[in-house]
Order: sequence, then structure tokens, then C-alpha cells
Amino acid sequence: MRDFCCDVNSLASSSTFSCPIFHHIPPQGAFSQTSPATFTFHYKSRSSINYLLLTSDCGYQVLLLDEDRGWLLVGGKDHIYLLSPDNLQRPFQKIHWPAAQEHVEHCRLAGKSLERDCANFVRVLQPFNKTHVYACGTGAFHPQCTYLQLSHNSERPMFKLSHTVESGRGKCPFSPREPFTVRLTDGELYAGTSVDFMGANAAIFRTSVQGSSQHYLRTEAYEQNWLNEPDFVGSFSIPDTHSPDDDKVYFFFKEKAVEAGQWDRRVYSRVARVCKVR
Repeated sequence: MRDFCCDVNSLASSSTFSCPIFHHIPPQGAFSQTSPATFTFHYKSRSSINYLLLTSDCGYQVLLLDEDRGWLLVGGKDHIYLLSPDNLQRPFQKIHWPAAQEHVEHCRLAGKSLERDCANFVRVLQPFNKTHVYACGTGAFHPQCTYLQLSHNSERPMFKLSHTVESGRGKCPFSPREPFTVRLTDGELYAGTSVDFMGANAAIFRTSVQGSSQHYLRTEAYEQNWLNEPDFVGSFSIPDTHSPDDDKVYFFFKEKAVEAGQWDRRVYSRVARVCKVR
């Protein structure tokens, strides 16, 4: 396991979608996964069991469920959707959050696909506090982040984006298909992602999302002994002891082996940990 608690490099801060939206399967219906690109949301409430099928081809890549307040957020292509998990057939709300037109044009001129790449694919939905969610999207290969406000009214909750949009670099990948992981805890966003257009410079980041400084720490750039072409799988905040000062965020990923011989192209599973800020 790699321990990034001490040796961390400090840096200065720095269209309407035509896919079908949701498919609801009644509790008595049979369920099967039709393709590897299909995600399944299974929710059991007091009165029913609901299934939600989302296809990555349609840009749906992230879910956030709040059982206490009774809402489900879904991040898609240029949109964020708000549903009721107790009844997925109820009318849903949505927010249109596209990429800036100049970023879409730059993405197109760089040879990317307008349909599959040059849009704002929402890939981060992390709870920030009781009334706000931190959201990030690819922004047509120009990552962007903002806050999403939700009220406590379950009948018709407030559902709107902040007018302030900040850079998503080091928080969200440029590409809608790149594997990555993110975890927001105690006002700090921990992310494993690349930070360039080509996806070659991957790092583990710890970024403060409280206040305007946006100060961050990251692993060394292009240092194979730290990370060697990683594919991030997940991240979790796990206490090590009874003391909160010992809490860590653990990253799970796979990468090409650097300790093996020159011709060894095996891929290894890895675990790394990052100390929390106190």
C-alpha cells in the first residue's frame, strides 16, 4: 500500500439530449442487464421496489441518493435530473447545465466528437451540506464545478444551480469516459483523475472547496513510482483509530507494474491512502 500522507507536492491554487431518459421496471417485472454500458439502480422503499436503468451511451454516469429527504439526483449529458426514488414514474425536474460554446468549439477543433465528447457530462455529485451538493462536469474537455441547491420540501423541492462556476481541474476528468474517483469529506475534495486534455497526467488531489482559495495538494507529476498510468476504481473515507486525527481516505486503482522487469506488462491492483486535513 502506498502512503501519501507525508510526501505530497504542494502547489499554488490555481444541446438538448435525445436519448430516452429513464426506463422503469415494475417490481413484478423481470430484470436483466442488456449490456456492459447499462447501470442499474435498485431501491427498496417501505411500499415498493424500484429499478432504474441508465445507459452510459446516453451520458448517465453518476447517482446521488438522499433517503432521508426522499430524492435521487442523476448526472447526465448537459443536464442534472431530480427524481423521487419512491416513485420513479412521478414527473422529474431537470436543470440544463451545458458547456460554454467556446469550449465546445475548441473541443470540436481538437478532433473530438460533438455527440460523445464535446458536452458537459456531469460526473461528480457529492453532498456538501444539508442544503447543497457539489457538482462537476467535463465541460467539453474543460472541467467545471458549481453548487446545486436543494430545499427540504419533498413535494416540490428547490432545485437550482449556483451562478458561480469554478474550475474542475483536479476534481473531474476532461473526458466523459476516463475512469476516476472522487470523495468529498470535511470540506475537502479527494480525487483520483488526470489533469490534462490528453489524460496522460494522472494524480491524486486533495482540494479545499470551502472558501475562495481553492488550495490543493497533489502527487508528483509524471513520477512512475507514485502513479504509473493508473485506472482509478474507488475511494473511501475510513477511520484508522478512534481518533479523528488518524482518519484517511483510501484510493483503489490498478496500474502497470513499475517494480517488474522491462518486458513485464502486467497490471497490478493497488491501494493508496491520503491523510485528512485537520
